[in-house]
Amino acid sequence: MILPATLLLAEAADFTVVDVIHEYVSFIAIFFIVGAAAFYFLLLRPSFGHNSDAMRVASRSAARIGIVGALLRLLTIGMSVSSTMTEKQISLADALTRSPGMIAGEIVTLVALIAFAAAASAWRDAIAMWVLAAVATLVIAFRGAFSRGLELDALINPVHVFAASMWIGTLFVMVVAGIATAMSGVFATSDRGPAVATMVNRFSTLALWSAGVLVLSGVTTAWKHLGAFSALWTSAYGETLLVKLCLVATVFSLGAYNNKRLMPTLGTEEAALRLNRSAKWEIGVAAIVLVVTAVLVNLPAPAEHMAH
Repeated sequence: MILPATLLLAEAADFTVVDVIHEYVSFIAIFFIVGAAAFYFLLLRPSFGHNSDAMRVASRSAARIGIVGALLRLLTIGMSVSSTMTEKQISLADALTRSPGMIAGEIVTLVALIAFAAAASAWRDAIAMWVLAAVATLVIAFRGAFSRGLELDALINPVHVFAASMWIGTLFVMVVAGIATAMSGVFATSDRGPAVATMVNRFSTLALWSAGVLVLSGVTTAWKHLGAFSALWTSAYGETLLVKLCLVATVFSLGAYNNKRLMPTLGTEEAALRLNRSAKWEIGVAAIVLVVTAVLVNLPAPAEHMAH
């Protein structure tokens, strides 16, 4: 249902499905990069620090996700350069000269890629590489705001994406690298439930703060782009935003269910498996939210028409 709707909107507006795919891959890239770094420093080390084998396995798994994120980001930068070359009918060198920000983005992303790759290997000083990856992650997430002098308007969107990445990106890495490791042979059977409980409790605090920032920045962005409340039902942008809000409400509901109903039962392997299944549903709906968001950012904002 989403793809046909995307095709119809693309025909009505000035964008293509390729533009939507580009935005979607960009979102996935930043979610993976931020999620990997946040998982390592905020969840993994405090939860698995007493088990060196679990630390090593989960750290490498998280770093591999970071590698995928960095590669996807390099892909999107390459797509942007290619698009500029096609539109302007210019060479690669000219395209890069006209877009110095892309060169900087490539360099920082390469630094993140190298750091994640080193952390994923058997290199002994992994913590140093994770610190480097975290610094590169922050630069990647807020590079656009830095280039504009940290103006409030320039910060809103990066903060919104960063908050979403801290929530859903970290949740994804926690499921794939954290819970999967805890439920494997590196933990004794009796220790698996408590290990997951410690990690999920820490994630819950992170998710609550991230969700709060996500709502505040999202409301600010929506109002800025809508211009008027009536645009919610009188424009393609507003109608698409309503679809996104319904899906976001579903993600919030799943998160609330996990927090209120499943978290209090944690402590056993069975309870950890139940929460793991529910978390995958939360991630699945969030992936659909990203599709709608990729369409949304390509639609003309009603406020722009009012300004003209």
